[in-house]
Amino acid sequence: MAVQWKTKEVSEQLGVNPTTVQRWVKFFGIQCETNEHGHLLFEKEHLTVLKAIQNQLKSGKKMRDVVIEENEQLIQKPETQPMVATEQYEQRTKQFMEKIAELEKQLSQKADDVVSYQILKHRAEIDEMFKTLQSLELRMAKVEEQLEKQQEEFPLAAGDVPKRKRSFMRLFSF
Repeated sequence: MAVQWKTKEVSEQLGVNPTTVQRWVKFFGIQCETNEHGHLLFEKEHLTVLKAIQNQLKSGKKMRDVVIEENEQLIQKPETQPMVATEQYEQRTKQFMEKIAELEKQLSQKADDVVSYQILKHRAEIDEMFKTLQSLELRMAKVEEQLEKQQEEFPLAAGDVPKRKRSFMRLFSF
């Protein structure tokens, strides 16, 4: 069995952070074994590939420009998806646009329905307030009539003081 290292040990040998090693493995599709805990296990060939990547990055290359020539069997090439025909793309785009227009129309209709409902509710509230106001006006008119009758029947209740009492009160006021 070949010697295997964990991510931390490889990162120490390369002088980089363990997450950097994990990022390189993921980005370049390096095929590594994992242990029962899910930790990556590296062999000598993996270390050689990672050193080649590190050297190219140190020389100023960007990750997308790095070329791996050694141990290519360790690298999983991403599958390329076929291009979509222009007519098919335009047809799908047209379908999406029609669907979006339909959804916008439904949304607008729903908004109109909500506003109509709110207006009807407000109208009902206004009608109820108007009825309450009319009722209050009638009650107020009745109270005013009763007050006028009381003033006619009982003049003293309206604040009229007989003249005799007024003169008596003047004697004691300063």
